[in-house]
Amino acid sequence: MRQPSSVIGGFFARALLYLIPALTLWYWARHYVVMPVAWLAETFMRFFFPGWVSGSELVGITQTLITRLAVPHASGRLTDLTPEVSVLTFCYGLPLLLALFLAARAKGLWWKMPVCAIGLLPFQAWGVCFAWLVQVAVQSGPYTRTTTYFTEWDTNLIGLGYQLGFLLWPTLVPMLMWLYLERGFVITVAVEGSLEGSLPK
Repeated sequence: MRQPSSVIGGFFARALLYLIPALTLWYWARHYVVMPVAWLAETFMRFFFPGWVSGSELVGITQTLITRLAVPHASGRLTDLTPEVSVLTFCYGLPLLLALFLAARAKGLWWKMPVCAIGLLPFQAWGVCFAWLVQVAVQSGPYTRTTTYFTEWDTNLIGLGYQLGFLLWPTLVPMLMWLYLERGFVITVAVEGSLEGSLPK
């Protein structure tokens, strides 16, 4: 007789197994994965902060924000602040989502993954933008405040936004997408698990 948790346990075991090749594929394609995120992050920053954002440069998976914010350099002279972010850090929701779909034996994967990948872009760009903003408003705040006009309240909100973008969105958003698109599978697993638990041992 199977244990009550065998259905759910089997799903999670498959998800872990699929996660390894999913991560491998994701890292292999990392330069392509970060390109749309980098473009959207730059677009957001140029739109919301046109007064001091000039653009950005993407080299590999590292994106540098080009600003007109003057900060002291080690040489003693002033230089423009250019915060750097590893874009891939905020994109690990993609392999997680792929592993969940494969573990659930999802149908229509050919359209679900592209749609979800596009849906993840704003949240990934959120992480990149707030990682830049932390470097601008928190780490270099004393030098940039006269230009950015960030207050202490703004700094606290930026810190919160960074935590959301780094810790919450990369895992929560893919999970919610998967739960919605595979809600039939989730219900089936829940029902089968309950039925197994009700069977006599």
